[in-house]
Order: sequence, then C-alpha cells, then structure tokens
Amino acid sequence: MDVPIDTIAAVFKTLSDTNRLRIIRVLTTDCESVSAIVEATGLSQPLVSHHLNVLRKHGLARAERRGAYIYY
Repeated sequence: MDVPIDTIAAVFKTLSDTNRLRIIRVLTTDCESVSAIVEATGLSQPLVSHHLNVLRKHGLARAERRGAYIYY
C-alpha cells in the first residue's frame, strides 16, 4: 500500500503531542469514556475532548455512543 508522504507526516505530527500519547496509551486496552480518560491521564475534560477530536480527525481514534456517553 502506497500511502502519500503527507498523510504519514500528518499522523506523526498528531502523535508528537505528549497528551495525545497519554490518551492513546489509555485507549490501547479498552474503550473508555471521556471521564475515564480524564481520570486516567490527569488532564482536564476540555483538553481531553480537544485531543480526542484531533485524534479522530486523523483516524487514530473512533467514537461510539452508548446511551448518554461517548466511548473512544
């Protein structure tokens, strides 16, 4: 598969943020709600939501609604 170099660069740029890497580490074992990610990382809820949006935009996280909560 021949992925354009710009796409690869965008993925690495997205992963270069330490907060996003903390979130990715939490999400590697199980789907988690935003509040669980906040608790596990020690980051604020708005900051976690921002980074999750960036990760989703670049295809590095997926969201799934379960009742009133969204799990990533």
